[in-house]
Amino acid sequence: MITDLQRGDFFQKGQRYRRKQIHKLYKGQEQSEISTPKAYPYIFIFTRESGSEYGTGHGWNKDKTSFFYTGEGQRGSMQLIKGNKALREHFQSGKAVYLFHYVEPGVVEFIDEVTYINHQLEIMWDSDGELREAIIFELERNPVIEEKAAKLDVSAYSTEQLRHIALEKEKKTSVYEQTAALKQYVHKRAGGICEACGESAPFIARDGSTFLQMYYISKLSEGGLARTKDAAALCPNCHSRLRYGKYSEVYEEELITKINKKETGEKNE
Repeated sequence: MITDLQRGDFFQKGQRYRRKQIHKLYKGQEQSEISTPKAYPYIFIFTRESGSEYGTGHGWNKDKTSFFYTGEGQRGSMQLIKGNKALREHFQSGKAVYLFHYVEPGVVEFIDEVTYINHQLEIMWDSDGELREAIIFELERNPVIEEKAAKLDVSAYSTEQLRHIALEKEKKTSVYEQTAALKQYVHKRAGGICEACGESAPFIARDGSTFLQMYYISKLSEGGLARTKDAAALCPNCHSRLRYGKYSEVYEEELITKINKKETGEKNE
């Protein structure tokens, strides 16, 4: 069954969507495998999981945690420009990456939100039958990144150190440490108070922490890597209101203003 997509809906794993409808809502290049809408913090990858017609190959690792994606460019050696550059730099630019694969002409299935881990160059054939250097991106599923991050202990870092690690742009720290640092930083920034409604956390969790849920602003799937201004710690009521509420877009805009003020040192009224 093909899902009727509405603006702001979360993509659901295994659900099928019409590619035209995705572009109708979010724009972006309609013929490219890598679509980079200018007005939204998203990158869409549409793959057939096989690029054999251009001498390339996409595919999963053995346990299907990482997807190896051959970049754009049918002729000559691939370069880190356009869609390839956007994919390589998506965290720095604050863009989330959503992976789809075609199940029939014009219809794609959502696989997962993924994050760039690394890339390498391999010698492959291009569409003219010539050997060239191809860029192979390693993209890891965000839920896997979160699982690995949860095993890291970053409690010894100060609030400012956590923020610095979470915002690291030179890749001196791993994506897993950045994810762990982000969560710890956001909860410290909240200080036990919901960052949306301003009320105290509803209860103390079993580990002794105040119970607030992570919410990722302007995302189309749950969880994942984000910048400090794109994440908030919320009480369950506000989290559900933003996730399912009728006027969630308006409420999210209010939250964005509050988080931006916190990140710039301004006081919320």
